[in-house]
Amino acid sequence: MDHRTAPDDAPTPLVAPRRHRGVPAPLAALLVGAARPLFRVHLELYRREMASSIFPRDERAPLIAGPRPERLAFIGSVAVSGLGVLSHGMTTSSQTAARVADRRGRGLSWSELTSPVLTMHTAATMPSLTTEGADVVVVLLGIADVLAATSATSWEADLRLLVDRVRQEAGPEVGVVVAELPPMAEFRPIPPVARRLITAQIARLDAASRRVAADDDAVTVVPFPSWSLDGLYVQELFSWASMHRKWAEALAPGVVAALEAVDDRRAAPTRRHRAASALAGAVAAELAGPASEVGAGDPAPVRRRARRRAARAAAGALSAS
Repeated sequence: MDHRTAPDDAPTPLVAPRRHRGVPAPLAALLVGAARPLFRVHLELYRREMASSIFPRDERAPLIAGPRPERLAFIGSVAVSGLGVLSHGMTTSSQTAARVADRRGRGLSWSELTSPVLTMHTAATMPSLTTEGADVVVVLLGIADVLAATSATSWEADLRLLVDRVRQEAGPEVGVVVAELPPMAEFRPIPPVARRLITAQIARLDAASRRVAADDDAVTVVPFPSWSLDGLYVQELFSWASMHRKWAEALAPGVVAALEAVDDRRAAPTRRHRAASALAGAVAAELAGPASEVGAGDPAPVRRRARRRAARAAAGALSAS
């Protein structure tokens, strides 16, 4: 998806982060529903801001050379589009990929499906997610959904659909990493009421993502890193470059863990085949062993001893696998 580009990493005015008491989920749903007109105003302001904001000007270079290359696919909005930075190498997706390749000691390529205003529903219903061949798909969505007042029910249903679509394209063993939303209520000065509503909406969508992960072993959710003033402000202005870096630092270990889980799932059929072969061989060997004893006296005790030895061999073969 196309988006506008502009100069590098211009800081954006921000108010200092504050702590907020959580709003109970049922109350949050009612408040967000009642405040949809207010959310629409913020969504329109966001769209206008994105149309003139800073995005990378250079060409993407989604390839890191190395042995036994792996593949990622990123589906996201500003973290993948690169809001606030000039170079694609400074985006959350590129920095995550670089850290993963370093940790794994392998080559890496990746695809990106992105727009600054991409929503979960739009992504889930795209004709193609460009995830073919991906080992792990990383989802960094939600900012536009917060401002569109997307319900937690719709978000959860669309995320489940997205995971199903990913499996159709990339294969049944693919892993999916879902990033929780950043504290976007702190990205610019907004009225306290809007701040609390946005924070409550973020909590609802993150909780829905965790429900999906709880039902699917191949889906993991990675929290946004702890929000701190250190390194995120330059002369009291917000540094988008620092945010991309910190987000990538938090995401990379989760992606590495997801790749390791994919390795395990792909190796499971081989392990089962080896275990079955070992079992068959052990049983055959134990049954063949006492054959010479048959004929010298009653064969029944011999057969019983053979069965016991075969059972012990089977147990040993299974535990060794």
